[in-house]
Amino acid sequence: MTDPFAGAFPASFLRDDGRRTATANERVVMTLLSKRGAASRADLSRATGLAPHSITRLVEPLLERGLVGEGAPEISGRGKPSAPLRLLADAAFAVGISVMTDAVSLALMDITGAIRARASAPLESADFPAAADQLARLIDDTVRDAGLDPARRIGIGVGVTGYFVGDGARLNPPAQLDPWALIPLDTLLADRLGGPLWVANDGNVAAVGEAMLGVGRTVSDFAYLYFAAGFGGGVVAGGAPMRGAHRNAGEFASILPEGWAQPNLETLRLWLAAHGQSWPDLHAMLSGFDPHDPAINGWLDTCAPSLNLVASAISAILDPELIVLGGRLPPALADRIAARIRFTNPERRGHHRPAPRIVSSAIGTDAPVIGAAMLPMRAAFFT
Repeated sequence: MTDPFAGAFPASFLRDDGRRTATANERVVMTLLSKRGAASRADLSRATGLAPHSITRLVEPLLERGLVGEGAPEISGRGKPSAPLRLLADAAFAVGISVMTDAVSLALMDITGAIRARASAPLESADFPAAADQLARLIDDTVRDAGLDPARRIGIGVGVTGYFVGDGARLNPPAQLDPWALIPLDTLLADRLGGPLWVANDGNVAAVGEAMLGVGRTVSDFAYLYFAAGFGGGVVAGGAPMRGAHRNAGEFASILPEGWAQPNLETLRLWLAAHGQSWPDLHAMLSGFDPHDPAINGWLDTCAPSLNLVASAISAILDPELIVLGGRLPPALADRIAARIRFTNPERRGHHRPAPRIVSSAIGTDAPVIGAAMLPMRAAFFT
């Protein structure tokens, strides 16, 4: 299999073999630094169980390639002062993109996990070549405005609404993205935007983003419900995303029997239109509607059986600690949804089966682009 990173970066990114960005042991070190922020060689030795001289052999190439920096020695307890090691924020960045039925959003993430810039815009056209051109312009403009070196771009992650079919990155999206359906998005987007490039389902990448910077900082098992034009999500188990055999884990809408209400924001838009509030698309609705509006109660009542079924299935099958309500869902509306969900959970001997708590996303609408940006970062540097 061809290495997606081969020849893709300046020489400073690559090892002597000219291919890998980080070995397995280097990834362990970089992941520890990512989680801790800073650590001495002695700290890394204790955390990994590797001998101090082995840590030095791992760290020196990372220092030489400009991925890690070493600060001035600091006194910490007894013994010789130790020099803290940190990931260098300007060493590399990744692009995370979310393609929705009516809008696109983007984030630039540096190697420390910090978001350096954000951008969003209405989708000018669903036509694939036109949309790819818009994405290329948005990336170039955002990188320039953020003052980042384009040569330091490690890769692009793209989250697209829809489920995978067959081999490669062929997705089956909603009707609004018909020109994107069943085509090799990874190769076509890489040709226009530059590689390396990864494509994933938007609900799955949102769950990855939540795992990295949201509830995943304290909880390792949760299900993420993604509300947008469609309804889907992702699953995080043991701190890692669950992909599934066909990369479609978290397609929660498929639980619903035919004819049941789809609890997505497009059905909310249509509900509001039928009750005197017309919005041309989701982007406009989410910018202008009141999530506290009592008129939404009717939509909540209609969707409650569907959400109860999905939440009950998640609780019974996956037993997560949390069910996170996210995607493009405003927090106030997420709270209203959470208050209405009821689990199927019969009592036995005076006890109910422990059920997950239902919470709003801790990072809101940033989750998809954060998760998308993590795809190239993890492929290049982290475990």
